[in-house]
Amino acid sequence: MDKRGENMGGPDRIRFRFRSKSDDIDIMLEGTEKLVNSARSSIGMNGAMGFVREISTANGTGGKGNSQSEDGRIPNIDESLPGPPPDPSRIPSVVRTVGELDLEGEISALGASKQTDPDISALEEFLSEVEPPEPLANVLSVDPMAEAWLQLVLTMVVREHGHTSLSISDINRLLGDRVNKGEVELKVFLDGLWKLGKLERIHGGAEDHYSPNPSWLESH
Repeated sequence: MDKRGENMGGPDRIRFRFRSKSDDIDIMLEGTEKLVNSARSSIGMNGAMGFVREISTANGTGGKGNSQSEDGRIPNIDESLPGPPPDPSRIPSVVRTVGELDLEGEISALGASKQTDPDISALEEFLSEVEPPEPLANVLSVDPMAEAWLQLVLTMVVREHGHTSLSISDINRLLGDRVNKGEVELKVFLDGLWKLGKLERIHGGAEDHYSPNPSWLESH
């Protein structure tokens, strides 16, 4: 059923659509609001049945109502976007040959230090010359002095060499005698700090590594 009213180009034209596939019903009323509402009333289609939308006029006004068209398709969103159409030619392009980027140079320009392998012998020499650190004033610390030594070593590894972790054998070599702990005792001590969230335990390779939590490291 298709009933169209007068004033076809007027700004107050609307369209009413009702479909029922199960009952094989397809009703479309188009015209002025007064005419369409009158026709709906005459066929008993008042209330929330179907949907109503304004019909776009020649100057592009209207279009309120349901976002779907009467045939169930989604309208082209590009046709309703504000502003001028996009112009890809105005976007500056950066062309770089694969492998041409100097990654180390770019990182250095940002002020980041280059990663180097820690020299355990040099760290041992440094620890033998440095004054013993102050024990941590933390009631949660099981061994404040051992924890202070560990903070000092991991600070050197992270800030001077750019590494984020140290193996348990290297920690034992650097701190075992200073904190009076054997390898097994040191492992228990490190796992205790891991359980408290002060360290991260990294599995992989021949042995576990331990990485400091940044907030714990900054408390040094």
